[in-house]
Amino acid sequence: MTPRSIGVRSRAFVASFLSLGLGLNLGACKAPTPSEPIAPASPQASAEPTPLATLPSSSPSALASPFATSDAGPPPLNVRGDRAVPADPLPRDSFASVVASPSGPTAREPVGYTLQAVLHAGDIAVHQRFSESSLPGIDAAKKRLEPRMTVDLLGTRMRIVLGGAFVLPLDTELRARADLFGHVVVTPDATSYRVAAPGALRAVFGERRFDVAPLLSAEVWPRGDAPKRFSLRTRKVDVVTRAAKASFEVAHADGVGDAGALLCRTLLDLMNAPPTTPLCAIDEIPVRAELRWTARGSLTFEATALARHPDLTPQQLTTPPLTATFTDAPLPRVRADVLLFESELAALRTAPSEPPEPTTPLPPDVEGGLLLVNATDQLRFAWVDGLPIAWLGPGMRLRVPGLQHGRYTLQWRTFLGEIFDAPQPLTVPGVSQLGSTDGGPAL
Repeated sequence: MTPRSIGVRSRAFVASFLSLGLGLNLGACKAPTPSEPIAPASPQASAEPTPLATLPSSSPSALASPFATSDAGPPPLNVRGDRAVPADPLPRDSFASVVASPSGPTAREPVGYTLQAVLHAGDIAVHQRFSESSLPGIDAAKKRLEPRMTVDLLGTRMRIVLGGAFVLPLDTELRARADLFGHVVVTPDATSYRVAAPGALRAVFGERRFDVAPLLSAEVWPRGDAPKRFSLRTRKVDVVTRAAKASFEVAHADGVGDAGALLCRTLLDLMNAPPTTPLCAIDEIPVRAELRWTARGSLTFEATALARHPDLTPQQLTTPPLTATFTDAPLPRVRADVLLFESELAALRTAPSEPPEPTTPLPPDVEGGLLLVNATDQLRFAWVDGLPIAWLGPGMRLRVPGLQHGRYTLQWRTFLGEIFDAPQPLTVPGVSQLGSTDGGPAL
């Protein structure tokens, strides 16, 4: 009896119990034919890494998002701060991106991109303008202090070079690759590197430490198309964790492959979202992200330029660099730093002015300048006239020379902007202290 005859006689099948049993047996034993392939497992079913600590699962809304990056290789591994990263195989490999096609995965040559971006802190105090304020001097200092990122993207690798007012040294690099969750933090001379495990970037940027914060479940909400940026098609996505609510704009850039998703992971790490959060797909780059912290404050990532970089090579983005050796030692003991030269600080005023006499004697180490005292247990930045002129670690004192005598406005803040104090009037020479010691003021 052929399958066609079984179908024709199916209406009379009840009359033949023996035929029914035969049909069931045939159906149970039938092997799939080439025209009826076995459905492969979903890429997401095999894309979860074997974690060192348990990663939270995505919310139902996140799992339903159609923008999860496909994974043609083995699951990414979590890096650890106390272990070296496996040697990068790219110098010996083709560096091609693997993309899906109707006939199966295919390889293609990647396209290099370089993105310039800045970080903007939210809720900056409006500083008072005095007659002696120098607008050209303030604007020049603001431009130099603006936290900047130069992001190189190629295939499955990313490199971020830091500039401006970070607590990390100028030209520190963050590198990442698609087969690893986490980042490599490379010294400016590329002789050594440290490992930032998933969940560590907030401490790296805010405290110069590599402490790992718990990763939080993330909800992802696609919000439709956004205006074009850099002539590229863009869409909006919201991501929510218990730490922050973020609004992303993600652009489609042909040929960038998985590299853009690595930049998404960097921004997600700042809000304690898992690296598996389905935010960026293949050939997508985040061009804007506003992170609003749960309590208050915000931090905005803003791309200012994006261009193809045909001269970018795999060797330039090796993660970790071939010249760097692993270390798990803390960063060099720099506990405080002034971020402007004395000449730049002096240029904030056109001329000195005579402030009123202090009501209490100034400590000897003021020496005609500004003495900053951070008596809290957190690293803080001192913003003067809307500029982050210095940062101090917990319990540190720092003398800032160069400011002309006169009136200013000062605000204490964290780097990420989730903690800040009300602005206060300031006179120089003078002292600004945040917090107090158990025995009273730290002066």
